[in-house]
Parts: sequence; structure tokens; C-alpha cells
Amino acid sequence: MIAVATLHAKAEKASEPWKPRASEVAAGVVLLGTLVVAYGSSFRALVGQWTRDPNYSHGFLVAPIAALIFWSRRHLLDRDKVRPQWWGFLILAAVVALRFPLYEWNEQYVEMATIPLVAAGLTLALGGWHLFRVALPSLVFLFFMLPLPPSINALLARPLQTVATIGSVALLQMLGMPVMAEGNVIIIGATPLEVARACNGLSMLLSFVTLIAAVVILVPRPAFERVIILFSAIPIALVTNILRIAATALCYQYLGAEVGEKWTHDTAGWLMPVVALGMIWLELKVLSWLFVEVEEVDAADLLRKGRGARR
Repeated sequence: MIAVATLHAKAEKASEPWKPRASEVAAGVVLLGTLVVAYGSSFRALVGQWTRDPNYSHGFLVAPIAALIFWSRRHLLDRDKVRPQWWGFLILAAVVALRFPLYEWNEQYVEMATIPLVAAGLTLALGGWHLFRVALPSLVFLFFMLPLPPSINALLARPLQTVATIGSVALLQMLGMPVMAEGNVIIIGATPLEVARACNGLSMLLSFVTLIAAVVILVPRPAFERVIILFSAIPIALVTNILRIAATALCYQYLGAEVGEKWTHDTAGWLMPVVALGMIWLELKVLSWLFVEVEEVDAADLLRKGRGARR
């Protein structure tokens, strides 16, 4: 009887969601404040990048989404397994010490990249491997706040610009429009429309990858469906950007360059996330039609139900 009662108590304890104590919340606030002060210059550089560069405006949402991911996994926490580890502070000290040579070498990007590593070191130091495993998805998600290195940004910009031009021209020609491309300039009728570097779709690609990664982590789906959804962010971003440019070109043709530049370009940019979310919803529907989840049934339960029905 005692063993059964102990098992029941453990089961009830495991089923209860973890709730932080007031002291734990206070300690978390203090540590977070210390991290913000220590990385004040890096955070200011990040906020400046998010504000100036539309490719990284989604950076403002990364930290709140990471906190939401951790909160959604709190039921996996076992308070008895959360134990501080002294060696975690050694890892934390090593990462913080690495900032000094990086600062002297003017490696600003690498220095900012230590922010998620410091968060991981704090997690290991304060809660050990158990807390680290529960918090791992949210820790990895923090890397989305970092801008791409300038070399990678420049490497991606030109191919994306070319794909946007070729795809837009092909779509407009399918619609029967008299259009041709000269480099990255679309000639529609007598009106030239340049596919600028700002319209290469990189901002959509980065924003959609961040959004879809959050959806993949937060929404319970089979592993293979999560992989499919995650990789679909790239074609969805390319298609939506092509639709945006084609819509702008049509307005240039029928409404004039002034209307197309002042209204259609920006309005289409705001509407494209809605179109992309619609594509994701459609993708989820198709996956649910193609792959039907089968509920596992215990054979012993079936036998018991059959015997009960015969009686």
C-alpha cells in the first residue's frame, strides 16, 4: 500500500506543471538584468541593426518568442532534478572572458554571438543538465536575433535578387504582359522597374524562417512534418516576394509609376506575411490529408472490452 501511494504521489507530481517560486523569479530577474548590463553595447548594436535594416526587424520578437517556448515546456521540468552545477560557472566565465580579445580584435559579430552561449552557460550553472535539456529549444532560438555576417549577407543578396527578377518576369509573361528583363530591371511596356537589393526577398526569408521555426517548436506535429514545414520557409519566401514584385509591376503598368511606387510596393510588402501564413496553413492541411495519425490501441484493452460486450 505504501509503495502504491508513493507511485501515485510521484505520478501526480509529474503531471503538475512546474511553477516558479518567488525567489526563483527574483533570481532570474537579477541575472537577466546583469546580462543586459554586461552586454549593453552589444544589445545597443543589435537594436540599432533591427531598427535600421528591414532584413532583421524580426529581431525584436526573438527574445519574447524564446521565453514563450521555454514556458510551453515547463511541464517537462522536475524540480528535484534541477540542481546548480559549479562547473557550469567555469563555462560561463570562459565565454565571458572570450569577449575581451574579441572586443580588442573588433570582432563585433562573434562577440554578439556569445549572448546565447552565455544564456546556455547560465542555464547549466543554475539548473544542470536537466534544466539545460528543457531550455535547449529556446536557447537555440536565441540565435535568430543575430544578423548574418556581412560576407554571407552579400553572398545571398545577389542570387536572391536574380531569382526575384526571373520569377517575376516569368509570372508576368504567363499573365500575358509585354515584359522583359535587363539585368535586375524589369521593362514592362515602356516603364522600367528595378528590382533593388532591398527587394531581393532576404528580409522575408529571414523573417519566415524565424516564424516557422517558432511554429515548428511550439505546435505539436510529427518530426517529419516539422522538417517539411521548416524547409518550406525558403520556397514560400521566394514565392511571396515574386508575387509582391509582380503586383507592383502590374500597378506600374495600369495605375502609373507614382501610385505603384508610393502605395503598391509598401502595401504589398505588408500583405505578403498574410499570404505566407495562408500558404503555411494550406501546407498543414495538405499534410494532415496525406498523413493520417493512427491511434495506438492496446490489445489487452480490446480483449477486455470484447469480453465485457459479450457479457
